[in-house]
Amino acid sequence: MFSKRTKGVIGILVAEGRAPVPFAEPGYCRKLCQIGSSRGMTVYVFCPSFLRPGSESVPGYSYENGGWHHKLFPPPDVIYDRCFTHDRRQQQRKRQALSRLSEQHPFVYLTRGLTGKWQVYQALRKFPEFEPHLPETARYEGPEHLAVWLRQHGGEAFLKPEHGTHGKRTLHVKRSELHGGLKITGRDPRNGILHKQFSDSEEGLDWIHRFTSGRSFLIQPFLELSTAKKEPFDIRVLVQKNDTGAWEITGTAARVGARNALTSNLHGGGTAHRALPVLIRELGMPGAKAALASIRDLALRIPPALESHFGRLAELGIDFGIDRKVGRIWVLEVNSKPGRSSFFRIGDRRSARKSVENPILYARYLLLSKP
Repeated sequence: MFSKRTKGVIGILVAEGRAPVPFAEPGYCRKLCQIGSSRGMTVYVFCPSFLRPGSESVPGYSYENGGWHHKLFPPPDVIYDRCFTHDRRQQQRKRQALSRLSEQHPFVYLTRGLTGKWQVYQALRKFPEFEPHLPETARYEGPEHLAVWLRQHGGEAFLKPEHGTHGKRTLHVKRSELHGGLKITGRDPRNGILHKQFSDSEEGLDWIHRFTSGRSFLIQPFLELSTAKKEPFDIRVLVQKNDTGAWEITGTAARVGARNALTSNLHGGGTAHRALPVLIRELGMPGAKAALASIRDLALRIPPALESHFGRLAELGIDFGIDRKVGRIWVLEVNSKPGRSSFFRIGDRRSARKSVENPILYARYLLLSKP
């Protein structure tokens, strides 16, 4: 199936970007190209818009001799999809371009993307061992639905976009016990801090409905996942397949948000820390070790479960929340196109290096293990 032209041709598929290079994630792509070159593989970067019907080559960029070079490359044997888009038209163009490419030269995806938070929740619910760690989740269906949810869940709710990232458009909705109004805090579409107060709950519910602007949103209970200083925090675990095709934990990091903020995302002002010291500070040594052991166990069991539903995966970023009062661990998010900046920020050189190496090493494993 794979070409014998080199030790393998890997195409990194990314979204278009701005100068100085016309594609996204140039820093990460540079490291991938360098690692591939050191293994004797051809690694290049391309966007869906670069592909031309009928062409037997792929326009792209490789990193050589300290700079980016635009060239024509052979079609890839493996595609590493890092193309972030939820725009339907862009998704359609991407599918059409890749369909034409596959007709010219068969390729495999290094990893399949997860289709959305709701689908991930539904897939994990099928496994009884994950049920205690999954927050109750429902699709937002409108103001009346949210009003019923608030009545049934102590007057609070957490809303998040089904396809959102970086904590954008997240809302904490709380009903006032005194006058029945609504207090809303969260993040706007640009990740700015948002505060709204409505004395009339119906007016508040209508504002939330407009805020969703036709997007698919999920509702969950509002969970107290904060430090003793009221800082939101979670534990990010990066799980990847290695050079033998086995899942392994590449690294863990704690992300801590500002006091009384809604989320701990780094793009929203959160900071990254080594996981164990943060957990020791919040839970004590025995509690920290127990929590981290449970998190690591879940992090290794979740990927095979999701693969059985979505197909081959190569890496997942899994976010865990911890309720300090009862010691309960929650699975908050699972991302199939994870970032890895946390490990660079906390100075975890080993995890940072492996987080970039593993996609190339797993791609090489696929190339060598297929006929």
